[in-house]
Amino acid sequence: MKKVNLLAAAVLAAAFAMPAQANYTPNAYFGGYFRSGVMNKHFNKSDSTVQHLGRLGAENDTYAEVMLGADVATVDDTVWTINSRFSMSSQYNRDWQSTDNYNAIRNSNGALTDYANDDVEGTRFAFREFNLQVKGLMDWDKDAVVWSGKRFYHREDIHITDFYYHDISGMGAGVENLTAGPGKLSLAWMRRDDGGSYVSRQDESKSLSGANSSVHLIDVQYDLPAWDGANIELRDTYLIPQRNSDSGIKKNYKASADYGVGNIFDFELNQGYSLGWNKTVLQWVHGSNANYAAFGNPIWLDTTGASDSANRYTFINFGETHFTENLGMFHVVYASYSDNYDNSLTTKKNDKAFQFVVRPYYRLTKMTRLYFEGGFFTQSSKSYKAIGSSQTASDNTQGQKYTLAYAITPDAGNFWSRPELRFYVSYLHTNGKFNISQWGNSEKNGWESTTTTTYPGDTTQNRQWLFGVQAEAWW
Repeated sequence: MKKVNLLAAAVLAAAFAMPAQANYTPNAYFGGYFRSGVMNKHFNKSDSTVQHLGRLGAENDTYAEVMLGADVATVDDTVWTINSRFSMSSQYNRDWQSTDNYNAIRNSNGALTDYANDDVEGTRFAFREFNLQVKGLMDWDKDAVVWSGKRFYHREDIHITDFYYHDISGMGAGVENLTAGPGKLSLAWMRRDDGGSYVSRQDESKSLSGANSSVHLIDVQYDLPAWDGANIELRDTYLIPQRNSDSGIKKNYKASADYGVGNIFDFELNQGYSLGWNKTVLQWVHGSNANYAAFGNPIWLDTTGASDSANRYTFINFGETHFTENLGMFHVVYASYSDNYDNSLTTKKNDKAFQFVVRPYYRLTKMTRLYFEGGFFTQSSKSYKAIGSSQTASDNTQGQKYTLAYAITPDAGNFWSRPELRFYVSYLHTNGKFNISQWGNSEKNGWESTTTTTYPGDTTQNRQWLFGVQAEAWW
């Protein structure tokens, strides 16, 4: 992150003041991200839309992150750093988007008339990070960092589809950048609270509402150099469920189903070369966390017990290529397959998906460029028609998106140059199984929770024309 000016540094110095015995270093960091703009109509934008088809010309929300951090002390060659990150998200277009229900749909008496939509114009704020990192504690390895708190932890993403294929961010602790042989080792312990599913020991028809469970995530990552310009990353995340241990619950209730651990294993090959860079990812997910749809994140456990032996295999290749000084392209190829579910407990037999997204760009002038983004995906699943039945039913979903954009940015020859102002037009088409309606099944708040809502005259559309203006920046 860039250093801020002296005034901002002074403000952060006051916020992160340290005891007198520590040598304070006024080294402050300010960074962030935002996107916002206007579109010709409301579009049923959801995370799945951009993950399947590409994000250019398919985002109509406002999202922002602000990161503040400071090196608050240096003691005996150690550097103590506090980092924080706040984010906000809002959908649709309105000047005053509050965090309460003031903008809910109300009748003439002021009473709510539709509780399903009481935050349809709302804004949400969140603490994404607040952590302490200490570098230099280990005399034998001064580059190693010990940390604890809430943080973005080694998030692996594909930019043009806004897809995080390995992300265990949250509360935890660990050590990273440890020298181990030819490479660097990182170890982390994260924990997350999930909802639980419990039934009465005396009468299994009675369930316990509001019960909870926890998941511990043990993450091991090893990065090592390969040949010239290449490095290999090996990573394994082990998910361990911990059910509610309250004595009253243990005595009177039991888990509604036995479910086991989950495992995520990644092999990544990063290759830099004269024309750009390329990354290949092989991911194997095994256990209770394999029961997620393609393009999903395998950090949630299936508590039904149906996925204890399930597998998901994923191949991803993406990167950026500079063909000439003015012409470049970003591409994504994605394929995924899952199987081995216990079909006495679930109707899911297997599923598979394929995706291809390209975003070529051409520099017109020093600060202007043209974009084209084309995206295609197909996703199919095979399910038993009824539990225990040998008959199967197949379903297939397909979609395409084509976007043309004119962009203004400080360095048009650099794909990553931001801020950027874009003028775009997009065409989307599906086979009717992927909802791109203006309002139907609207993801109201942009936080990955889809609420099914029916509006007057709403129909599921299989094609959509969009145009608009968007600003995007990171710093």
